Amino acid sequence: MNSTNGIYINHQLIQEKILLNPPVIISLGAANISLEIEVIQESIDIPLNNENIHSKTASEPLVQIERLNQNLSKDKLKARLLAKTEAEDVGDYTRMVRKIIHEDRTDYSKGYRKIIVWLGCLFLVFAGLVTYQQMALMNARTLAIGMFYDIKALEVSLSQAEIRLDESAEVLDLTLKVIVDQKLGIDRERIKSERDKLANERKRVLQERQKLANMKLKYQQYVDEAKSLRIRFPSDAQYEEELIAKVARELGESELELPEGFVAEVRKYTKYWQDSTRMQQAIDRLEKNLYAPVIIEALEKEGLPLYFMYLPLQESNYDTHAIGPETRFGIAKGAWQFLATTAQEYGLLPGPLINARVFDEKDERFDFVRSTKAGAKYLKHIYSTEAQASGLLVIASYNYGHSRVKSLISKMQDNPRDRNFWKFIQQHNLPKETYDYVFYIFSAAVIAEDPKHFGFNFNPPLAFSNAQ
Repeated sequence: MNSTNGIYINHQLIQEKILLNPPVIISLGAANISLEIEVIQESIDIPLNNENIHSKTASEPLVQIERLNQNLSKDKLKARLLAKTEAEDVGDYTRMVRKIIHEDRTDYSKGYRKIIVWLGCLFLVFAGLVTYQQMALMNARTLAIGMFYDIKALEVSLSQAEIRLDESAEVLDLTLKVIVDQKLGIDRERIKSERDKLANERKRVLQERQKLANMKLKYQQYVDEAKSLRIRFPSDAQYEEELIAKVARELGESELELPEGFVAEVRKYTKYWQDSTRMQQAIDRLEKNLYAPVIIEALEKEGLPLYFMYLPLQESNYDTHAIGPETRFGIAKGAWQFLATTAQEYGLLPGPLINARVFDEKDERFDFVRSTKAGAKYLKHIYSTEAQASGLLVIASYNYGHSRVKSLISKMQDNPRDRNFWKFIQQHNLPKETYDYVFYIFSAAVIAEDPKHFGFNFNPPLAFSNAQ
């Protein structure tokens, strides 16, 4: 009862339980599948009248049946009927039953053999497909990993070229200023020629950047191909794994080489953010003060991963008035928590209250726009040198202290394939503070890809960036 498509008895839809009165036809909905039931009566003609009951021919089956019923147990009866050779005292009826059973078993055996053959063929086909799939998966994975590190090598080269161009432009501008101020009689055509060279080099770098963007698209095709060869069923866990892989890729780590346990570790730190109000409050401040476009513009200008946006989230909750504790290196100030020495190196004036844990309006570290530009330049320097385009190594360096982590990184091979965060954490033990720092920022970036999925009430901060 309650079938979706209905049950029909003799082509009539039934609405309640009824007693079958064979012969009948049972139909299953509109599927043209039916079952015909009828009664077939079979009987053994055994004479019961007195004049024939003592006849040997007529009474033998009855006597044989009675003997079997009375003298044999169920197991012995089964053994007698299924034995390969007949017993000496077997009767005609028993012989007939044995023949039927053995013929039936022979038919079943032939049917089973056919089924086994077909199953064997299907297994071989399936095994062949699995083998082909694995080979195709390995090939796609190898191609994708190789292209990934080619992309990283090009990113490092371009970042270094851009840094040199910026430095040359600054020197040229300073030289021109001195010439004008002191009215020096230096050939201005030579200055113009140098400017043209810089302009042409910038044009070449932009073309290489476009080439890099095309390589990233091609890489994504290889990754999608590798993923399509894996049989997986959609779930929240799989969706979160895809977000984690995306963030890893954008931060310059190979998503096809995620260390064992990395996804579980990220989920642990994601849970921290979910159990705290800190991220929601920090993003509210980010949105209220329109800080996101400022950060995105600075990072895009330097050609850096936009997920570095969440570094000042961990540093200061995007609080421009944030002041760190006093240390032997000085006092970190502002949203990016710059020390005075690093701030000066990247063009920020610390102000007269450099050694006091107080707000100073003359300290450019408290200027969000200026400090963000300086922060992007500082990150790019680490990104293009020691970190070899590894975003997670950049984050670790930013927290751990560039000079201290530099000595550990310098012991690794000087190329993106061998100098990345995956291999770094296998070879070196980061302090727990820095380890937590990296995973807090990474997990925040994962959450910010789809805040509502993780239970937060804000829009993805990178939703309207050019990279998205």
